[in-house]
Amino acid sequence: MWLVLCSSSDASAHWAFQGLLQMGLAPLQLVTAESLASARAWEHHVNSSGAHVTITLANGAVIRSSQIRGVLNRLVAPSDFTARCAVDAYRQYAAAETQAFYLSWLHALPGAVINRPAPLGLSGPWFHASEWTLRASRAGLRTCTYRQSARDSAAITDARRASFSRERTAAHHVIALHGEIFGAQVPSDVAHACGRLAKAANTRMLGLQLNSREGDEWTFADATVLPDLRAGGVPLLRRMAQILVTGEPS
Repeated sequence: MWLVLCSSSDASAHWAFQGLLQMGLAPLQLVTAESLASARAWEHHVNSSGAHVTITLANGAVIRSSQIRGVLNRLVAPSDFTARCAVDAYRQYAAAETQAFYLSWLHALPGAVINRPAPLGLSGPWFHASEWTLRASRAGLRTCTYRQSARDSAAITDARRASFSRERTAAHHVIALHGEIFGAQVPSDVAHACGRLAKAANTRMLGLQLNSREGDEWTFADATVLPDLRAGGVPLLRRMAQILVTGEPS
């Protein structure tokens, strides 16, 4: 079986789920963060023979890691249901423990996983904008100077960058998946740099926003491990289906 893990509000993941079904990927199951939070039972064993997971959902469906062939992982965070059940004094502790548990069982999933968890995120690394900018520059992408003082909040800095993008450039969205580029058409050297950035971030799929002025001077603006999959269209769906079926290593 194959899984799509996501939030119930992730319209992009729901679109991908329907598209993969239409392409014949079956059995395919959509599992939301909310349904995981209300699961009847969890079994997670880690020993010398490996790690194993069994989840019994509220509707009676059972998910066994031994039966999973591939996963599209779009989980951002566990549902806050568990933390809300804790008393106020232990709520933060409960949230941290739940996050650690999710990192462990997601890491145990077999087969092709798009994207695997990382210490900084359940579906890959969530770097600060400054680190994405540095990594993009090292990968060969043109970047703008990043400035943020101790007096600036991240929201203020992001607003300044967005304002700069709207005033001077056109935005293009691309998705790097396993070394291939989907979405907007970009020059080959830019496409290769996008692939290098995804590989350096150790994530199988990465969404990037690139800004250009009159089709030239392509500049990195932002990156995310949770891109809008609809930007890649059917070609992206076909490539995801191929990876999930063949189990291509990352």
